[in-house]
Amino acid sequence: MQFLLFTLYAPMASFGEIAVGERRMSWARPSRSAVLGLVAAARGLDRADDGAHLELEESLYYAVRTDAPGRSLLDYHTAQMPKARRGRSYTTRREEVSEEDLNTVLSTREWLSDACFTVCLWEREGSGISLDDLAAALREPQFVLYVGRKSGPLGLPLDPALVVAETFAEAFKERQRNPVEQEVLDSIRTGNGISARVAVDHDAATGGRIERRRDSIVNRTRWQFGERLERVIDLAEDAE
Repeated sequence: MQFLLFTLYAPMASFGEIAVGERRMSWARPSRSAVLGLVAAARGLDRADDGAHLELEESLYYAVRTDAPGRSLLDYHTAQMPKARRGRSYTTRREEVSEEDLNTVLSTREWLSDACFTVCLWEREGSGISLDDLAAALREPQFVLYVGRKSGPLGLPLDPALVVAETFAEAFKERQRNPVEQEVLDSIRTGNGISARVAVDHDAATGGRIERRRDSIVNRTRWQFGERLERVIDLAEDAE
């Protein structure tokens, strides 16, 4: 089988949990919707193109390995936004703050500092998605890519690689890190031979524990996401 793997690292990243009131916390690892949103941005898909986003959702299996968990960082966030008006949209931040009646929004937002992950994608049966095309898009993205929030730019190139292996677990082992990636990873994590935690779509693996997440894409335009089951498995990683 063919697998597409890439590195997801940023000095500051956020993978939003379900937002309740003023607290905007982050999951400890990338959500499925965040990863597929990154792929969609690389392909130049408009957020309103629901058909294309659903095709990604239905065509790909997803797994993510935590290479470095990062550290939690809380940001007390103050922002001004205009009142919602039917039929009124804004193309720039300057347009938003030029309105006379602005509301002040206060929130506590969580970031992950120096977290690093390896993402693995592969095709479901009957998929019409080409992993080669996805890899090419990740190398030369159409839109600017960021990790969770626009103020979380990538800290390393994604460096997508196509790997042929029997299973996703073997694909993780087969992918070789480039020297820059390895240097960054060595600097942000401690210890060798650590246990690498992998989260994967529940119907793509066996074993591990089952977690329930609300991160499957239902409608990008309306920011609607459905529940998804995910297996969390610890794979032994050889000392480097």
